[in-house]
Amino acid sequence: MGPVDRISLMLDSVEPPPAARVVHDRPPLWAVWSSAFTPTVLIVGWVVAGAVQPPGYDPLQQTISVLSGHGVAHSWIMTTALYCVAVSYLATSVGLRTVHTSARMIIAFGGAAGLGVAYFPQPAGGSTFDHMFFAVAGAGLLALWPFVMAYWRPSIPLRGDRASGWTVWQRLVSREGLIVCGLVVALSVLAMYVTAQAGMYLGLTERICTGLQALLPFFIAVGLRRTAVVEDSDRAGSRAC
Repeated sequence: MGPVDRISLMLDSVEPPPAARVVHDRPPLWAVWSSAFTPTVLIVGWVVAGAVQPPGYDPLQQTISVLSGHGVAHSWIMTTALYCVAVSYLATSVGLRTVHTSARMIIAFGGAAGLGVAYFPQPAGGSTFDHMFFAVAGAGLLALWPFVMAYWRPSIPLRGDRASGWTVWQRLVSREGLIVCGLVVALSVLAMYVTAQAGMYLGLTERICTGLQALLPFFIAVGLRRTAVVEDSDRAGSRAC
């Protein structure tokens, strides 16, 4: 039995999963756009800010926070991007109205932590408690919300004959799909912690981790809209019969 199956069984022991065919209102299209804006502005921000740095900046070793820190050339670029990312997370938490309130609140708190990261920049040497607190809190919250959302989603098999009747998007926003996504993000957070302790490739692992965390709400928003379309089509077909 794999880790996904174990976590799903743990959730089942607390409360029976909802029916597999649950029709939800689709999230608004602007929620998809706001969730797409998050990874876009984040990646563009670190690419542009890194490109204008003088020789010596190493994106594989140095973090995104360095680009918005004190004494860094054009630090306003990454600082503005971080503020935009935080606001985008907050907007996405409002727009994902089909997601349970508890998971949406975690996304919102993760966005609020992002505001703290931008407001308390990293000093020229080392870091500060304020900056690290908000950075760690944000990473932890954005790694937690897929598991919280999974608790309230229907259970759908991801493989085998029973999985053939479900679309990729339905599997993605199912309990098992969200657990898989959560495990991937959690592993990226763990990798970031390990590289921080080892002092190697911290910049690379941080970019991978934050990129995955920023992309996940977008895929979930698209999945919820596509799933609703499929389920609505199924209902229309049933009525026609």
